[in-house]
Amino acid sequence: MTPDPWVRRARPAFLYVMYLLLLWSIPMSLIAAISPATATAMARGMGAYLSAIPEPLYALFGTGYLGYTAARAWGKVRGVE
Repeated sequence: MTPDPWVRRARPAFLYVMYLLLLWSIPMSLIAAISPATATAMARGMGAYLSAIPEPLYALFGTGYLGYTAARAWGKVRGVE
């Protein structure tokens, strides 16, 4: 394990963001039950925001994440980590 605190927190931070996105479906379902138009507008706004992010940034994130995963697996197989 690395002594760098930023490296140690990187993976848990990503998982916390994913958990937050999944848990956000609970209040969204309540909003949809009370006001379907508001929930639709919120979903459209989020979709517009996500589609405004340039494709190369998605590719960069995917490449970095997959590269990190492959490097971790390779390090474990070699017994380095």
